[in-house]
Amino acid sequence: MAAEHDLLAAILHPEPAYPWQPLAPEAEDYLARLETEFDALADDDLSTAIAAGWQTLANQITTQMNATQAAPQTAVGLNRTAVTSVLDQLRQFQGRLPGELLQNLASSATTLARSGQPLIDQLVQCAGDILPSWNTDDLAVLARPLAYSLRDGRGEIVELNLRAIPVAAWDSLSDLERARLTLTVASVALKAAKTDASPGNAPAAD
Repeated sequence: MAAEHDLLAAILHPEPAYPWQPLAPEAEDYLARLETEFDALADDDLSTAIAAGWQTLANQITTQMNATQAAPQTAVGLNRTAVTSVLDQLRQFQGRLPGELLQNLASSATTLARSGQPLIDQLVQCAGDILPSWNTDDLAVLARPLAYSLRDGRGEIVELNLRAIPVAAWDSLSDLERARLTLTVASVALKAAKTDASPGNAPAAD
């Protein structure tokens, strides 16, 4: 019955089941009073109190588990919303890049915009997912002006790049044109993603 007494004491009283120093002389009155209270309870009352205590504990555990499981789902929902927002900004390029590539760019940009990496690294990684055959150093050379444009908030480089690339089907573009177009669209995606990113100092261009 000692374990049941301990549990019931924790349920019925806000103070701990035992004093900090149970062998200290001042603890004797506390323990004697506690034993008297338990002895006064009928067996049915004791069983009812214990059952109620276990039910309360079970409810608390269930609530905590549900909250823990809901947190990742909430994060996923917020991430999907952010990706959708970025993708809306890329619809202007629907005729120039396949929809699947635009989706990939939106998803990568949403993640990278919160990474804290230098802007040029974000651009290279974002485009590199679509252009795996390209060397990262070569992509970095093409990405550098766009990284400065992102840092300074100037859109001239983006416009110049778009004008220099033929408006044609993706499959008809050269490898260099695809790389330049991908990096340019990636810069637009990153700029849109940073609107939803946490506030803070902008990462350096390199």
